[in-house]
Amino acid sequence: MTDIPRPALQLYSVRALDDSLPDIVRRAAAAGYEGVEFAHRFREEPPEAVAAALSETGTVPVGVHAELPLVEAALEGENDLLDRCSTIGCDRLIVPHISFGHLRSRNAVQSLAQRLRDASVALDDHGIDLGIHNVRHYLWPLLPDVVETITDAAPLPPGVENAATMAASRALRAGRQPKATNTGLWNLITQTEATDLFFEVEVGEIRAAGFDPVSAFPMFGDRLELLHLRDVAPTGRFGAFEDAPHGEGVLDMERIFAAARDTGVEWIVYENELDVDADSKIDHGAAFLRKHLGQNHDPDVRLADAE
Repeated sequence: MTDIPRPALQLYSVRALDDSLPDIVRRAAAAGYEGVEFAHRFREEPPEAVAAALSETGTVPVGVHAELPLVEAALEGENDLLDRCSTIGCDRLIVPHISFGHLRSRNAVQSLAQRLRDASVALDDHGIDLGIHNVRHYLWPLLPDVVETITDAAPLPPGVENAATMAASRALRAGRQPKATNTGLWNLITQTEATDLFFEVEVGEIRAAGFDPVSAFPMFGDRLELLHLRDVAPTGRFGAFEDAPHGEGVLDMERIFAAARDTGVEWIVYENELDVDADSKIDHGAAFLRKHLGQNHDPDVRLADAE
C-alpha cells in the first residue's frame, strides 16, 4: 500500500490551553491537521459545540481515548460516552493504557482479551470500533503464571508490586533481546481478531521497550490503523527513556513515515508531552507532519474544501 497517512493531533498534548474544546479544534484545523483525537476533556464540554466545530472546519474525529472501565460502564448505560461519540460522528474508542497487572502472564492476558472481545461485540451495536494504544510495559516479557499466583495470594502495595514486576521483567530478559512472542502485546494480538480490536501504535513507547518500531509493525498486520508519533531519548539510567523533541531523539522518523505509508496506516497522530507552550506544540506538530507527509496536506486548501 502507498496511501499517504493523514495528519492528526492528540488533544491531550495541549490540555494546558484555556480555550474551549471547539476553539481548540478550530485552532488545530487552521494549523493544518485533518483530524483530532480526543481525551479527557471530551466528556467535559457540550458535544454539540464540538460537532459544530468539526463540521465547520472539515476536521475528522479520529478517535476518543477512554479507559476500559469507562467504556464498559458506558455500555451499561452508566455514562454518556457513547452518546457523545454519536453526536460528533466518532466511530473509534481507544483504550490508552492498561496496567501491567492485566498483561503480566498468559492467564492475565487471556482474561483481558475476553473483556476486550465482550466490549467490542457490544460496541458493534453502536457502530463503534475498539482499539488499543500501547505503552512500553506491553512489551515486557511475560512472567510465568506461577508468579501471578504467588502475587495474587499475597498482594503487595501497588508501588511495590510495580517495582517487583519491573525487576523480574528485567531479570528475565537480562543478556538477551526479549522475543515479541513472549510479551503481553503479542499474546493480546493472537488472542483477538481484527473484528475485535485494532491498534494505535505508539512508536516512542515501542522504542523505549527495546524494540525497533518499524520491525514491530508487521506483527499488527492490517490492524494497525493509527500511529502515535513521539520521540524518545535514553536518560543514561538503567536503560530508561524520556520524551525528546520530534526528530532529536533516537527514532528514525524518515524510516517510520516510509513504513507507515507501506503498511497502510490511515492516520499519524502527533503527540507531545514535553513541557513547552501548547500553541507551539500545535504549530510544530503541523509543520513536522507536513514536512514528512509532503505538501498534500495544505491547510488553506483543506479549509477551502470544507466551506
